[in-house]
Amino acid sequence: MSRPEEDSAVRARKYITALSGALRKTRTRTSDTSVAGVNIRKVIDATQRYLRDAEHYLHEGRPSTSLASVAYAEGLLDALIFLELATDETSPEAI
Repeated sequence: MSRPEEDSAVRARKYITALSGALRKTRTRTSDTSVAGVNIRKVIDATQRYLRDAEHYLHEGRPSTSLASVAYAEGLLDALIFLELATDETSPEAI
């Protein structure tokens, strides 16, 4: 049985919306770490820029490029969270 083709524009919009919400709830750790706060802010800035790129590409009718941009942004945010340099403010482990 074959699966109906997935609409990449719909998927990109879902990812953009989800990541936008997660980014708004994210708090960074700037104390008790050997990583300079300025470097953490650079990664957050890059995450925001890739998210804006994803929105731009989706608006321009390039959903595949939008998906690539939002996936890269999500990876940067995940890396900060995995390294415990950022967290979601609603989580019990919030810094």
